[in-house]
Amino acid sequence: MKMRRLAMEPGGEVELPAGEQAGPGAREEQARERTVGLFLALREPLAYYLASLGADQTEVEEVVQEAFLRLFRHLAASAPDGNLRGWVFRVAQNLVRDRRRGWHHRHVDRLEDRPEAVEASDPGATPEEQLLQNERVSLVRTAFSALPERQRRCLHLRAQGLRYREIAEVLGVSLTTVADLVRDGLARLERVCYGE
Repeated sequence: MKMRRLAMEPGGEVELPAGEQAGPGAREEQARERTVGLFLALREPLAYYLASLGADQTEVEEVVQEAFLRLFRHLAASAPDGNLRGWVFRVAQNLVRDRRRGWHHRHVDRLEDRPEAVEASDPGATPEEQLLQNERVSLVRTAFSALPERQRRCLHLRAQGLRYREIAEVLGVSLTTVADLVRDGLARLERVCYGE
């Protein structure tokens, strides 16, 4: 089967099946166009979300590629209506979860545990300002880590630009639950960080 490559970013790409010699059918061409459009719009937010789940760079690239390949196949097989953004995030989340089941003993750092998260401060800051910034980052990291897992995932997805409806689909919860998780999570972070 011939494959068509889509550039993800330097060093990463997605391969989609190329059309038949006689030319692709209308559904396959529409599926390809929708997949490319969603890939361009979602690859970065999806990669950040997968990293927040503990996936390393190689795993992120593999999961993103597999998620969009599945999206293409899904669209080519039928003309689904619905929330494709949420569908892609849910498929990718499930792929990471399935990989973890097979890799129980492998340790993968979480995004918030990486040293570069603390070091990403203002380069023009004074040493005192950098120290205060590092302390704030540490405080937020600790508070964020103390949140229940569903709240952390919910906040990560919201930070990646997903709407509440899309988050509900990805996490398999109701819209009301998403709203409650976001509101309560932000309130808890605010109380810890600002002492209220």
